[in-house]
Amino acid sequence: MTTMIETLMQRWQLMAARERRLVVGAAAVLAVLAVWLSLVEPAWHGRAALRNELPTLRAQLAQVGELAEEARRLSSVPAGSESPQAQKTQLERSIDSAGLSSSLAQLSLNGTLFELRFDRVPHAAWLSWVDTATREMRLRVADVSVTREAEHGLVSVRLALETPRAEGR
Repeated sequence: MTTMIETLMQRWQLMAARERRLVVGAAAVLAVLAVWLSLVEPAWHGRAALRNELPTLRAQLAQVGELAEEARRLSSVPAGSESPQAQKTQLERSIDSAGLSSSLAQLSLNGTLFELRFDRVPHAAWLSWVDTATREMRLRVADVSVTREAEHGLVSVRLALETPRAEGR
């Protein structure tokens, strides 16, 4: 190794002043390029990626906040606080407000299950109603059977919704 350094030093001494300036300038350019590629550019790209990702993260944070608020609101309502008959009445009102009462063929209570049957109901409206009803009434879909009708967008549905269980059971 010492011989290599000595050889380089001898070559340096043999160079003209102009050649030395060119070598020093090239070394400086290489040093700046190395610093740029190893330090500045990765930080620059990371900052740009974070700038692009930040709106998505903020939207997700807002959604988590909304879900946490809904969980707090739902946890304050005790499970099984309403009688099955009151829940049945609430289900009927919910179906009526969604505009699905004309398609409702059956709504009966069997133990802890509400059994519903819809004939020739618009699929999108029915799906929206199920999502809303299960969230607001704290019901669970226990069984569902959906049959497509010949007319576009209409289905026949057999649905079983389970009431929430009380904590002490």
